[in-house]
Amino acid sequence: MDERFSAESLIKLVHRYYPSGLYEDDPRHGQSEEFKRLVAAKQAAMKDAVDWKGFLQRVREQLPDCLQWDLQALRYDPSRHVRVYLPGTTLEQREKKCVVVYVSILAPVHFLHASQEVELDEERSHSEAWFPPLPPELQPLEALLDALARESFGSVRLSNEILFTPVPDLQVGNTRLGKVKLLNCLFSDRIW
Repeated sequence: MDERFSAESLIKLVHRYYPSGLYEDDPRHGQSEEFKRLVAAKQAAMKDAVDWKGFLQRVREQLPDCLQWDLQALRYDPSRHVRVYLPGTTLEQREKKCVVVYVSILAPVHFLHASQEVELDEERSHSEAWFPPLPPELQPLEALLDALARESFGSVRLSNEILFTPVPDLQVGNTRLGKVKLLNCLFSDRIW
């Protein structure tokens, strides 16, 4: 694997965007050079969505029977992500399964996971996330989406080993010091 995508290199990279040893409610956090870099990266990504829109168009063309939910999360997360549901899934279904693609704006990397959402009643729902290996019925969708991400962004798919590497001196969103993983720093602290 390219050294740029090793756990050590990615840990160094994320320390450029998150201040070490500071909780987000500490005034020094928002004034840090790292936080300012992160905000600037998110703002730049919000202005330039050409590649992302092209990717979504390719997903629509190659998977016309799959619902998509493009999550506009750059305000909160350093990634773009889309949920792509199994063919034939409808919004009315109580239980839905999908593959979620995350593409980082901090490095040319992506990852995929599977999710199952179950509506318990009108006000409550439950979701469960699976990391590779994904359930067999989701693997063809996973393979196609991974190929599309690689082609669209020239990105590298990170392994579970890299994704779950601890970065204990950072806080990301609601994930406190001591609990953060590279997954949180590069993509999101809310995986569902």
